[in-house]
Amino acid sequence: MASEESSAEAFDIAPLLDAFGQVLSAYAQGSFDLPDVSSSETGEELEKWRRHTVLGIPLTQTGGLPSLSAAQRDYRGAARALTDHRRREKRYVESALSDLRDALWACVERVHTVAQADLQADEATSVQITRVQTAIHGIETRAVKDEVLQAISAITDIARSRRDTQQVAFGMLAERIDQLGSQLEEAKRESETDPLTGLGNRKCFERAAHRAIHLHTLNRAPVSLVLVDLDHLKQINDGFGHSAGDATLQAIAGSLAKVFLRESDVICRIGGDEFVVVLSNTDINVAGRLAERVVGQIAATRAPFATDAPALSASVGYAAYHGSEGAEAWLGRADAALYRAKRDGKGKAVGAE
Repeated sequence: MASEESSAEAFDIAPLLDAFGQVLSAYAQGSFDLPDVSSSETGEELEKWRRHTVLGIPLTQTGGLPSLSAAQRDYRGAARALTDHRRREKRYVESALSDLRDALWACVERVHTVAQADLQADEATSVQITRVQTAIHGIETRAVKDEVLQAISAITDIARSRRDTQQVAFGMLAERIDQLGSQLEEAKRESETDPLTGLGNRKCFERAAHRAIHLHTLNRAPVSLVLVDLDHLKQINDGFGHSAGDATLQAIAGSLAKVFLRESDVICRIGGDEFVVVLSNTDINVAGRLAERVVGQIAATRAPFATDAPALSASVGYAAYHGSEGAEAWLGRADAALYRAKRDGKGKAVGAE
């Protein structure tokens, strides 16, 4: 024991202890309340470990006993205490971020519902105004007719002004929520990842599609889907084995990542050989050009498992979102376009009707 102490004392570890003590002190000062422990309790615990490791004060000492030598101090215990504290903080922050994200998207969904209701109300009002205008033209008294027409014009102007103001507010809200959504997205990424390709899975796609629809309701920016189906995957599996099929799917995932480069582009694998991409701020023309690039990129990709393997190809269907449809109907139109691409010879990109 004496030799261990003399060896530890011979090496000057004071600078290391000072640095470690500063780390503990910084975390103690920056701690915050957690559900199971207060910030003051955390600060006291970390300060106790700082005094123990830096000054050699025993953990149970209240005064009067000599300091411990460097070799007698529990450095591993101090490291465990700091690690446990950081893990508790990490779990708490991840939970809080998840709750905040869910609350934000509940707000978006509510705004989406209200906006749809307002749109229906505006349409109903427009119908009634048209009916009144038609009836007014049959009134013979010119003064009454002019007065009512002026009232109708005023009502129309008010409705238009309200709609414009609401649209600006929705646009600002959509922009801010889009920013927050990007920052908070990491919280559930693991549960929405396809393990083979590293892309999003069906759950990820469904969430991204619904959010794209909600944001479209707020800011009216165009959004599109690109649906990709690998041709001849069954032949690859049958002829070269399922490991070759898996390697092919991974290669296709890499090809898609070379085409869809924006951080906002959500690429998902939703079936055995089926991929889908949700494109925000993308109209049907841009989606079509990207779909053609996908066809070319995959055709240029070499099979990763054998030199004598068949050339890779994929059929693609794409569709812009129509304001009145749901996510399934939107995907269904892209799927119908993809079916036409396969029917017409495969290795093609076809837009939805």
